[in-house]
Amino acid sequence: MANFSPMDNRKLLADFITRYCNLSDPDLEKVLQQFSFGEIAADTVILRRGQTCDTLSIILKGAFRLFAVDEAGNETTTWLVFENTLITEPASFLTRQPSRYYLQALEHSEITTIHYDQLHALYQKIPGFESFGRKLMEEILVGTMCRATSLLLDTPQERYNRLLQQPRFLQRVPLKHLASFIGITPSSLSRLRRRMQT
Repeated sequence: MANFSPMDNRKLLADFITRYCNLSDPDLEKVLQQFSFGEIAADTVILRRGQTCDTLSIILKGAFRLFAVDEAGNETTTWLVFENTLITEPASFLTRQPSRYYLQALEHSEITTIHYDQLHALYQKIPGFESFGRKLMEEILVGTMCRATSLLLDTPQERYNRLLQQPRFLQRVPLKHLASFIGITPSSLSRLRRRMQT
């Protein structure tokens, strides 16, 4: 995977922020200075159950999943995200309570991150920046509701068809995680894929 230069990363972050709020150049620079940039190796778990999620990150390159593990050790993937998308554990981040989930990089990834305290300090210093956080959380809420509705009302076939409309899911996410994400077993997903190929 090719790495971006520091200037590329700053540009990607600036573009992401200005999708959600309008800031003057000096205020945007203050915001950019509070983000740190880093790389995460594939399969790295960056948040574990029982930890409080203290950071909000934006994926510059790569893919992540949010998943839960039950008492029997079974994993359920609840969120799959790729480039130019927020990655956090929203319930823990917002409530400051220990998470019930894990966050894991599916690929070698490049991210830019801000700490909870830094983010809220910016909200106080730069009122126009508050719309950044509000609009991000609105997106997460809508996405969560749409996913919950799909799991309740759509058939596995319909959920899989929706994945087919976004090829990166099939190209970059292991089938066992895709199966969990759409609420079926890996063997059921394999049968579904075979039926569609015949």
